[in-house]
Amino acid sequence: MESMSSHLPKVDDKALEFDVDIQDAQFNHEGRYFLRLSIHSLHTSDFTGIQVKHGMETTYRNENEAETDVVTQPESAVLSRFQDKRFSFRLPIGFCKNDKNHDVYLLVEAFSLPSDGGMGRKVGEGKFAIYPRPNAPRIKADVEPGEDFYNYTDVLSLLRTVSTDSVQMHCGRIRSIYALREVVVPKPKSPLKTPPKKRIKKPTPTPQPSPPPSSRPAPRPKPPPSPTSSWGGDNISIMLPSSPSFPPLSDGKLVKEDPLMDKDRHTYAVQPTYRHVSGGGTEQVDVILHGASSLPNTDSGTTPQAYVIVKKKSDTNQKGSVTHTSLRPTSSPSWEEMISTSMDASKAGDEFLVVSVADGPSKQELVDYQIPINSLQPFHQYHLELVKPKKGVPNGVRVFATITRKLPQLPKDASSPQYLGLEVLLRAVQKPLQTSMGPLIAVARIVPDFYNYKSNYLVSHPRAAGVTMTSVSFPSPHPASFSVPPGTKHGYPQISLPGRPDVQPEWNHPYLFCDERDKATLFTPSAALVIEYYHQDQAMTDQFWKMKSPMGFSALQLDKDLYTELIKESAYKGLRVDNLPIQGTDIVTIEGKQPTVGLILKLITTNAPDAMVKAENLEMLPALDLFPEPSGGYFRTGDDNSNQKSPEVLKVNFAEEPPSWDSLSSERAESPPVQPGFYLQKVYKKPMSPNCLFQVYSLSGLQPIKDGDLPPYEAMESILPDYQYIFVDPDNKSGPRPQQRPPAATQMPSSSMMPGGPSTSKQPNDLDQTSMNVLDHQMKELENYRSAVHKMGQDILALRQQIRELEANNSQLRRDLANYNDASKLMIESSELDNLTKPEVMSRYAALKQTLQTNSGDMQIYKDKVQKLQNELIKKNDQEKKYIKIAQSYKQQTEVITKLQEKLKKTRTVEEALKKQEKVIEKMERILEKQHRDRSKKSNDAAQEANEALLEENKRLRQQADDLRDQLRFNNKGSSDSETDKLELYQALEKAEARIQSLERQLAENSRTWGKERADMSLRLNEAEHGFGRSGGMVLHDYPVYNDKLDKLARNSPRRLSPLYR
Repeated sequence: MESMSSHLPKVDDKALEFDVDIQDAQFNHEGRYFLRLSIHSLHTSDFTGIQVKHGMETTYRNENEAETDVVTQPESAVLSRFQDKRFSFRLPIGFCKNDKNHDVYLLVEAFSLPSDGGMGRKVGEGKFAIYPRPNAPRIKADVEPGEDFYNYTDVLSLLRTVSTDSVQMHCGRIRSIYALREVVVPKPKSPLKTPPKKRIKKPTPTPQPSPPPSSRPAPRPKPPPSPTSSWGGDNISIMLPSSPSFPPLSDGKLVKEDPLMDKDRHTYAVQPTYRHVSGGGTEQVDVILHGASSLPNTDSGTTPQAYVIVKKKSDTNQKGSVTHTSLRPTSSPSWEEMISTSMDASKAGDEFLVVSVADGPSKQELVDYQIPINSLQPFHQYHLELVKPKKGVPNGVRVFATITRKLPQLPKDASSPQYLGLEVLLRAVQKPLQTSMGPLIAVARIVPDFYNYKSNYLVSHPRAAGVTMTSVSFPSPHPASFSVPPGTKHGYPQISLPGRPDVQPEWNHPYLFCDERDKATLFTPSAALVIEYYHQDQAMTDQFWKMKSPMGFSALQLDKDLYTELIKESAYKGLRVDNLPIQGTDIVTIEGKQPTVGLILKLITTNAPDAMVKAENLEMLPALDLFPEPSGGYFRTGDDNSNQKSPEVLKVNFAEEPPSWDSLSSERAESPPVQPGFYLQKVYKKPMSPNCLFQVYSLSGLQPIKDGDLPPYEAMESILPDYQYIFVDPDNKSGPRPQQRPPAATQMPSSSMMPGGPSTSKQPNDLDQTSMNVLDHQMKELENYRSAVHKMGQDILALRQQIRELEANNSQLRRDLANYNDASKLMIESSELDNLTKPEVMSRYAALKQTLQTNSGDMQIYKDKVQKLQNELIKKNDQEKKYIKIAQSYKQQTEVITKLQEKLKKTRTVEEALKKQEKVIEKMERILEKQHRDRSKKSNDAAQEANEALLEENKRLRQQADDLRDQLRFNNKGSSDSETDKLELYQALEKAEARIQSLERQLAENSRTWGKERADMSLRLNEAEHGFGRSGGMVLHDYPVYNDKLDKLARNSPRRLSPLYR
C-alpha cells in the first residue's frame, strides 16, 4: 500500500477546495436544460460538512450540491453556455484519504424541462473522479500551499441507461475546467514594532522618553485553532460560517394522535367506501406505508414502537390518519397499511402532505417529512424512499411509502377518446394452496411488449422483475424527484395491500390504469396485463424495503378481441375472468392443480367512477372464457411444454387457403361494367410465413421481433394497400389481346368493385387500342414506383449496413466498458503499467495479495466471533427457558400455599365454633332430660285415660248400631209404608259405620304411638337405673318428645257422641 500511495500527496489532515468552471454544453435534442452538480463519496453518505459557493460570492453554504441556470438548446449542433457556471466546493478534513475506500467524485446530472413549464425529468448523468485521479492528469505530490494539485480542461459525456438491456446511450456532453487545491488559512498581519536591538546596544540604561502612541493596536495573542473546526483553522479568521449541526434526534414534540387499536383492522384492506376519484371540490391522497429503517431512539433512550401519522400541514390542531404500532419495539418496523387524507382542491397547490413517525408508548415524534402536493402527478402511484438526515444516523432515517394523488375527475386523453381508463379488481386465489405461502403482495402493470418483458424479466431464475423505489431527500426535496418517466417498457407498477390468509390469499384490491402512456398501449397485439406476486416477509429488512424476484406471475393479453368483449352492453358493469393461472411457480392447490386467481375487468367511461369493491353479486357478471375450443379464426392455444393451456398465447389460423384466380373468375358477377374506366380491385396478398398473423410465444419455431432485431423480408408486403385501380373496357373495341398471366399480386381481383362500378367478366388486361395512351401513362407511373422502390431498397441496405457497424461498435464499447470495470477494480491500467517497472508491479501485486490475506483472516476471525456469539445466544436462550419454567412453578406453588393458609384459617374458626356448640348441646341435653322425666309420668296416665274413653265410646257406638239394625229389621216387618224413613235410617247407619271405622283407625294409631313411647321410656329408664347415662357428644336418634297431638286429642275428644238418627 505504501508503494501505491507514494505518488499521492498527503491530504488526510487537509481541507480541500474543488473548483468547477463550465465552459459550454451540447445536448443531442432541442429543449430547455439545467445541470445539477453534487459531491459524493464511496465511504460515507454524510455530506453535511461540505460547503459550496456560487460564482463570485464570498460566503459558502452548507450543501453538497448546486444547480445551474436554465439554457435553451435550439439545435443539436449549437453550443449552449450557462450564466451561473462557476462553483467551488470545500471538502472537510478527512473527506479525502489515500486509500481505496475514500474515493470522491463529482456527479453531474442533466434535467430537461418541458416547454409548458412543468416538472423536469432526468435525461443523463456523468461522473468526474475528484480524488484520487485514475490517470491523466497526474496529481502533483509536492506542491506549495495554495497551489493546484491539478488544473485542466476535460469533456464529460452525459449518458443515460436504457432499462431494457442496461445499455448506456449518449445524450450530450459538457466542457469544464476542474481544479483541486488545499485550503489555505490566511494569517492576520502583525503590527509594526521597533527593533529592540537599538536599546540593548546603549551602555548605560538612561531613562528614555516614552515613544509616541502607535496608531495600530497592540497585537493580541492568537488563540489556538478550535479542535472542532473541520477546516484545520479558525473559522472566524477566514470569515466562514461554522458547519451546521445535525438536527436533534427529536425536539421532544408530542403528537395528539393515538395509534389504532388491534381490533380496528380497516387499514389492512381496501374498504367498500373506496373510490378511484376524490369527492367534489376536494383532493385526496392515499398512502400505503410499507416500513421504515434507522429510526432513532426516544429521548429516554428506548427503542421505539413506531406508528405513522398522515395529515396535511394546515391541520396542526386537528388529528390525522394513523396506523397501528409495530408488533415489537424496533428501529426497522413494517406496517403494510393504507391510510388517506383529504384537502380543499382550491388550496391543494400550496399544501404539504406531512408524514410523521411517532413512538406509541410515549407519543413522541421521531421524524417527519413534508411533501409538496403540487409536485405529485394526479392518479400516478409513486413508490418513494423518504430520506431525512438525523444526528447519529449517517445514512438518514428512511420511510418507504406508496403515494397516490386523486382528483375529483379522471383526465381525458386524445389517445383514448372512447374510454378514460381500465379498472382491474384482483379478487383472490380460487383454490386453497397445498403449502402456506404467507401474505402476498400483488403488483399489477400494463406491459406494451409482453414477450420481451417476460423473456427478459420473468423467465430467468431468479427473476429480475421488481418495484424500484425512488429516493427523495428531505427537508428540501427537488421537484425533479417526483417527475414521471415519459416512456417505459415495463409499465407503471401499482402495489396492493398484502393478501391474507396465507393458504388462500384474498386481496379484493382495485387497480386503475388511466395514465396516458398506459392507455396508448392498451388493446394492442403485444400488450398484456401482468400481475406479479411477492412475499411480504421478504420485502422488509433492517436496511431497506425492496421487492425483487416474484414467486409467480399471471398474465392476460389485452388485445382487440378483449376490447370487443369489454365494450359490449352486457359488460357495462364489468367482465369476470376466472381461472387465470399463476405461472412460474411449483406451488399447487390441495387438488394438485396449478393455482389460479380471479379478476374483474371494467372499461371506465365516466369521469367519476365508483370502484368495484362495493359492487355486489359479482358472480352474476358475464364471464370471459379463457380456454374455448380451438376453431377457425381467433382462439387461445396451449404451450407445447405443459398440459395447461396458457391464456396469454394468441394464434390466428386460416380455415382455408385464399381463393385462387380460377375459383374467383367463376364467381364473378355476370353484369359487365357500363363504360370504360378505372375500377378498384382488391389485391390478395400472400400470407406471411408461418400461417399466423401474430404469435406471442414460439409455437412453430418463429418468435416475435425482439428489441434491436430486423423485420422479416416480407413485412413490406403486409402493409401495402389492399386495393388497386385497374382500367376495364367492357366493349373491347380494339379486339382481343394476347392473354398474359398477371403477377400473383394482381391476378386475384375481388368480387366487389367501387360504388357505381359493377364487377367485370373479362380479363383486366383486355384493353382497347384507344386506351394505349392511358396504359403508357400507367407504365411510366409504374416505372417511377419501381425506381422509388429500388431506391428505398438501396436505402434499406445502407441502413442495415450502418446498423451492423453500429452493433459492432456497440459490442466493442461494451467490451471496453467491461474491461474498464475490471481494470478499475484492480486499480491497474495499461497507462499506469507503461511507467512502472517489473519490481514495482510485483510490489503492487504483493501488496494486494497481502491485503487479501489480511482481509481473509479478518473475515475468518469475525466468522468465529459470530459463531461464538451464536452459541452463547443459544445457551442464554436455554437458560431463559429454564428460568421461565422455574418462575411458572414458583407462581403455582405460591398460589397453592395461599389457598392452604386460607383453608387453615377457616379450619381454626370451625373448630372454635364446634367447641362452643358442644357446650351448648350438653347444657340442652341436661335440661331436656330433666323435663322428660317430669312429663313421662303424666303422659302415660293421659294416654291410658284417652284409650279407655275411646274404647267405651266405641262400645257405645257399636251398641247403638246394633239397636238401629234391630229397629230397622223390626220396622220392615211391622210396616213398610214409610220409604222415606227407611232411606234416612240407612243414611244414618252409613254415617255411624264410617264414624266407627275412623275411630277404630285412630285408636289403633294411638295405641301404636303409645306403645313406642312406652318402650322407649322403659329403655331409657333401664339405662338410667344401670348407669348408662348419655354423654354430651352422643348423637340422639329418635329422641322422644312430648306428644302435643295426643294431649290435644285427649282434651278435645268428646266424652259422648251425638246420636245418628232423628
